[in-house]
Amino acid sequence: MKKLVLASLAALAVVSPASAEMFNGGYAGLGATLDNVNGSGPLEGLGASGAGLTGFVGYDLPLGAAFVGLEGNIDLNTADAAGIEAKWGWGASARVGFKINDATGLYGRVGYQRNKISGGGISAWGDGVRFGGGVETAISGNAALRAEFNHVNFEDDVINNQGVVGVLFRF
Repeated sequence: MKKLVLASLAALAVVSPASAEMFNGGYAGLGATLDNVNGSGPLEGLGASGAGLTGFVGYDLPLGAAFVGLEGNIDLNTADAAGIEAKWGWGASARVGFKINDATGLYGRVGYQRNKISGGGISAWGDGVRFGGGVETAISGNAALRAEFNHVNFEDDVINNQGVVGVLFRF
């Protein structure tokens, strides 16, 4: 029994390294999205909403009560109506935030997003600038919850407003 307890403690020490603290080191996660894709300018009035999934990986660097980080994402979208259909995409962004306490932080992000968008019989990749912000809080060990809002201005008068709720694991 004593060996089992010691082996379990050793395993926990390996699984929960010191770098798993919030906003310090690498992380990966999954989230559910709600996308609202709309046209602007000559495409005003065309739009679609739908649920989707996002996967993301990133790395944060603590700076006292603040933190900076880089993050990459892959999105699967189901928004499809009124002539515009969002399929899937990927992106990269930088985030800057501050810790409210040891477990919770607020952040803003800016980056690049590329999505496959179809409309009017044409299917093309749209490039855009992604702006957003969110909150992240630890729930146990290296697990955390995230809620955020992103706004992407794509070329050719297409806009996506996206809400995300996700879970991530720090390593």
